[in-house]
Amino acid sequence: METDEAPKPKKAPYKSKRYFLSSLNTYFGYQLIQQLRNDTEHPEDPNLIVGTTILQSKYPLHPAVRKVIDPSKMSFLQKVILDSDVIVYDINTCDHSECEYAIKTLKLGSYDQEKILILVSSVMAWSATDPKEKKAGEEDEDGGYPPESGEEEGKPQEDAEDAPPKKEYTRFNETDYPKRKALPQYESLCSLESLCLSINRPNLKTFILCAGILYGMGEDHFYTKFKEAWLQNTITFYNRNKVPCIHVKDLALFVQKLVEKPVNQKYIFAIDHNQNPSHKAIIDSISKGVGNQKIQQSDVAIPEFQIDLRMKPTKVFDAFLEEQGDQGDEEQAVDKFTFNWWCKEGIRANIAKIRQEFVDYHNLKPIRIAITGPPGIGKSTIANQISTYFSIPHITIKELIQEYLNQTSEEVESLKANLEENRNQLVEEAKAQYDIQREKRKQLKQPYIPFDDSKIEARLTDEQLITIYKWRLMQNDCQNRGFILDNYPKTYAQAKQLFYNIEGEGEEQKVTLNKLILPEHFIVLGGSDEQIIDRIKFSKTHKYDEEVLLKRLKNYKILNTKKGYTILIDFYKELKVDICEISVFNKQTNIQDTCRSFIERNGKYKNYKHIEQDLEENRLKEKKEQLLKQQEQNQKLKELRDKKEDELWKIQEEEYKIKQEHSVNYEKELLESRSLPLRQYLNDNVVPFITEGLVEIVKQNPENVIDFLSEFLFKRSLQVRFPDPKLYFENSE
Repeated sequence: METDEAPKPKKAPYKSKRYFLSSLNTYFGYQLIQQLRNDTEHPEDPNLIVGTTILQSKYPLHPAVRKVIDPSKMSFLQKVILDSDVIVYDINTCDHSECEYAIKTLKLGSYDQEKILILVSSVMAWSATDPKEKKAGEEDEDGGYPPESGEEEGKPQEDAEDAPPKKEYTRFNETDYPKRKALPQYESLCSLESLCLSINRPNLKTFILCAGILYGMGEDHFYTKFKEAWLQNTITFYNRNKVPCIHVKDLALFVQKLVEKPVNQKYIFAIDHNQNPSHKAIIDSISKGVGNQKIQQSDVAIPEFQIDLRMKPTKVFDAFLEEQGDQGDEEQAVDKFTFNWWCKEGIRANIAKIRQEFVDYHNLKPIRIAITGPPGIGKSTIANQISTYFSIPHITIKELIQEYLNQTSEEVESLKANLEENRNQLVEEAKAQYDIQREKRKQLKQPYIPFDDSKIEARLTDEQLITIYKWRLMQNDCQNRGFILDNYPKTYAQAKQLFYNIEGEGEEQKVTLNKLILPEHFIVLGGSDEQIIDRIKFSKTHKYDEEVLLKRLKNYKILNTKKGYTILIDFYKELKVDICEISVFNKQTNIQDTCRSFIERNGKYKNYKHIEQDLEENRLKEKKEQLLKQQEQNQKLKELRDKKEDELWKIQEEEYKIKQEHSVNYEKELLESRSLPLRQYLNDNVVPFITEGLVEIVKQNPENVIDFLSEFLFKRSLQVRFPDPKLYFENSE
């Protein structure tokens, strides 16, 4: 009999989304794009990511960004927002007027398709909120924060009768958001949150992610603390105030999951589950995980580290996870929802991971060096120079043992007791030998020499010494910056014990190479015995004892000359560690430059000392280039200005000539127009009489023509009545 099987649910078809993100070129923006991009999984139809940027950002633009939108072009910005499926605004870094415009566009704009608007806010929107008092009989669901160790120590106990009732506080939950208050500089965050929460459209889902202070991936707010810890400086904490935080990758994951599974809650706390988020505890974990374990309190701190907020991490995604847990077989689950936290338990529980992110992001590689050579050749001098140049610890046996014995631990106390026991045994043996020698000297009547045990020291075994070296090389300064091992290990066997970890016994024994302490550079100094003896003999810093020196040189040769067994240099060759052999007494060799060139053969190492030097060099170089560029620009501007002035002068000169011509022509025309009435008057009343007078002159041919014509015109003027000349001028006007 056939049984009907329930049809298996089909996986929802893939559909790419169009994302609009603000602040693309920021600390959070870069990680958000990295989380949302899917061009590897769906190269044919990936998510489309566009958005706006901020000015003067030190963070690069992610290559997955398709296009950067100019927010000053409001109509185009509006079109892009209305065409997007998901709009995310980081109101901690974006332009608030742009964000307000975008929210109003979505609130009042015309669109049919469903959209999601996410505002990434900050706990700084709660920065002035009073603590939430616990009501009588109220208990936290998850027990609240545990008391911090030593938090109540040192406080005077008051009499029960006189003591006022102690206030107890509980944690805020997401429904308490109407109670939030912000410091004046963060009030705009609350305003934008309220504007977003006021939207009520069926095709628009809105969310506020109230994010904790960000950390991780090279750091932002915590950068100075990590840098100082990396440099082994004492770092400061503000107080025991609670500072909710979240890893920047987890915040980006929150955004992605809200897009995948929109919840029925608008206001969400995006904070990690750190059980003790006090600023002191966080800084203490950074100091222990990265620095020298030294912290001190300070009254100076950025506002983000001065807040004191008790908040419950959100549970909005728990329903999806529980629902999925009831599906049974994970392999049969369709569209499986997961929320894979990166640092769920916070900085304190994940400091090793966060430290590695910091080192990788800033390319802070440790410089691990070992140096060896015969006694008296100058190993410590050269090692100290290398240590100073690269700012790395210089590890010598004597100083290391003293440093270890100064520690306070059960292992150290046990070692001290063992050394004291061994020394007492050596003293007893020496005393027995002394007594024998004293009797002999007494019989020979030689002078009395008192017993002196001040120079008797118990030596550490190889196992004990290697334990101390491993402890030192795993300290934060060695792991951060590196080290230079001065003449240790001395043998192949010591090197193998030091750089390999042995776990278990017998067949289950596991031997693994500890790459965290293995040197990457091995420097071997060389020179003849005669040259070394001459160096020590004329040295002011070494006490010359030829017999002791020759014995030590002989021992060095025995340990470092192949006679059928492996020697120290073979160990490094087997592991393909680069080796540099230097002849110290070669006058053509600059030992320091040779060592530096060898260590930096694959590129310059970056630590903060070199970074600051490089930054200063780059700053001076940029300043010089800017000065040259400015001079070139000034010269070009001067040439352009001179050229423009010449052109302007020519234009002005041409204009002046044209004006002069116009003026002359105008005057001519004006004179012409003014002379017309007079000419007309002369033509009508004077010229005919002059003509008549000339005719008479021709007829009579007088002796004096001028007198004749003058007399004729005078007589004629008395005979004729001439019109008034003013009439001509009035008629012309």
